[in-house]
Amino acid sequence: MRCALLRLAIIVLSALAGPITHAGEFKHALIIGIGQYSEASQTSGLPGVPKDMENARKMARAMGVDNESIVELRDQRATKVNIIAELEKLRARVQSGDRVFIYYSGHGTRYGTGGKCFEGLQTYSAGAFTEADVLSEDDLAKYTHPISLKADKIITFVDSCFSGGVLASKARSLVADLGIRSKYNPTSSECSVAVNDRSTRSLTPGLVRLGTQSENFVQIAAANYNEVSWDFPQLGGLATHSLTRCLLGDAEDLDRSGAVSLEEVRQCAQQKVDEAMKPHTKYGRFSSTIQVRGSRNLIVVQEPPSPVSPEQNTKPSSQESPPKGEGIPAEAPNQLAVSLQSQAPPPPVPVSSGANPSLVTIDTAPERQAERVSASIATLRDIYEQRNGRLKIEVSAPKQLTIGKDPLKVSVLSNTEGYLYAVMLGSDATSFYLLFPNKLDLDNKIRANIPFTLPRPGWSIKAGGPEGTNQILFVVSQSPRDQEIFPADSGSSGGPFTFSMTDLAARKRLIDFFIGKGIQGQNGQIAASLISIKEVP
Repeated sequence: MRCALLRLAIIVLSALAGPITHAGEFKHALIIGIGQYSEASQTSGLPGVPKDMENARKMARAMGVDNESIVELRDQRATKVNIIAELEKLRARVQSGDRVFIYYSGHGTRYGTGGKCFEGLQTYSAGAFTEADVLSEDDLAKYTHPISLKADKIITFVDSCFSGGVLASKARSLVADLGIRSKYNPTSSECSVAVNDRSTRSLTPGLVRLGTQSENFVQIAAANYNEVSWDFPQLGGLATHSLTRCLLGDAEDLDRSGAVSLEEVRQCAQQKVDEAMKPHTKYGRFSSTIQVRGSRNLIVVQEPPSPVSPEQNTKPSSQESPPKGEGIPAEAPNQLAVSLQSQAPPPPVPVSSGANPSLVTIDTAPERQAERVSASIATLRDIYEQRNGRLKIEVSAPKQLTIGKDPLKVSVLSNTEGYLYAVMLGSDATSFYLLFPNKLDLDNKIRANIPFTLPRPGWSIKAGGPEGTNQILFVVSQSPRDQEIFPADSGSSGGPFTFSMTDLAARKRLIDFFIGKGIQGQNGQIAASLISIKEVP
């Protein structure tokens, strides 16, 4: 039995597997595992921990961490002093835009102070284990917060037990017979029973109190506050095992955005945990509920590798082929609801590629159109969810425009200098358009705290229909994006704005443009704002 109830920030390293390559940024991992405690500590061993550490290394590698950047503390090396020292080394090494992964597997504990019970990690002690050897939640917040102030994303995954007395004595006997062990060791008798006190079971309050932005971390727990999770001798922690498999390829792109989010990884892992525990429910051993807090939709794997083993992935991936009606020839015309005018402005004329409209092969059934719109909006939202909480962007724009009459004017204010991008999903939802930079205005450098107005002299945008809602994603990145990555469909040469049809392949490439291969420069961190503008008659 293992009770992974401490919700530490799990620094999610956005990655392809091949990992997403954030050019110039660095990734770090600290993996801690204690399966063998000293005899003097009178603490039972945990035979599943070696497997947990193996899985943690697999997760780190899938997240893009080089072997040389993975630090491991195992058994007698994992003392409180050594763990704190490694966290301090991380603080010194991490630079702006870096990403970090921290993992712990071992006993958790509860201890009493001032009439209250607190939770923490049991570190290795050569002598008798005392409260001085506990790495408390306050300690963890104290030493991870300075890292979070610099890192783009910080992920700490703790798989251990922080409650006792949850199982009835009969169930405990069954667990012992099977060799499944509780990853829990109380330091005082008054804290040896579980207390449903959520306030002591989450690192979030400590991190938020210290000023950590919720967009910059993710918290994962293997169980809810009043549940236990399970440790199998051959698999290690069931939640860790399941999350690893899903991260390495079993998770599916459920919303068809073009990427697999952490929430989709969680859903995949939860299914595996539930299936594995079904045979044991008659003995009172129930499935735990994997918890994810913080940046739940962080993209951990954009293009996962082949599943770990065929028997674990008998269901075809939803990414293998688009559904009927998704395929759209590249010759599709530009249907952007905008107008263009030159520097010596004639009357605005609609942007058009001149391609043959009959070549558009879109399934116009309402349910298919609704699915396309939902998936395309999910793509923009996935990109938006990758933002760094310390980087802010404010966009002032009208809520609606009258078709054929109102021009679009927006003002963008960023607290960081960088490069400004604006991508629109048109009101017809058939194409993404790179509104800025464009063929008439390539200089997209933006300065910090100075308003940036669009459109600039030389071009304009006017509402051109159809009636509906435009979704516009504004991104300020500290490194430029490679515009060759943005998929320019045939016909876009007829207008100033590069466009791409909203099929599944294009959704994947758009995500790659912002958080994958399109990144050029020092790091991939972004500020982002996603707005809606209605077009009305």
